[in-house]
Amino acid sequence: MGMPSKEFWDEDPRWLLSYLKAYELKRKREEDQMSITLDYQSWLTGLYVHQGVQVALANSFSKRGRAKYVKEPISFSKNAKDRKLSEQDKEKRIERQYQQFDFLAKTMNKKLTKR
Repeated sequence: MGMPSKEFWDEDPRWLLSYLKAYELKRKREEDQMSITLDYQSWLTGLYVHQGVQVALANSFSKRGRAKYVKEPISFSKNAKDRKLSEQDKEKRIERQYQQFDFLAKTMNKKLTKR
């Protein structure tokens, strides 16, 4: 349970109850997390099976094109494409800010030269 032996033997016996309760809470959290992970993995497996059946049916009944199964694993986290797009977005934002600042500086300089 994580209770040091010195505390077990030398301290107040009520501490044992605190450690026991903390241990039970930790175990319940771990079980809940494992359940969530298992649900997600099952859902993802179903998604792959759905994709496979869809490709098989499409290829069976289609006269023209051929459907293809996914070439890479399905991922819902940020991948290289997302990071690259976000880097391009950052560069565009920086360029836009530079243009706005440049426009502001030129406008203010024109006002100064008119005086």
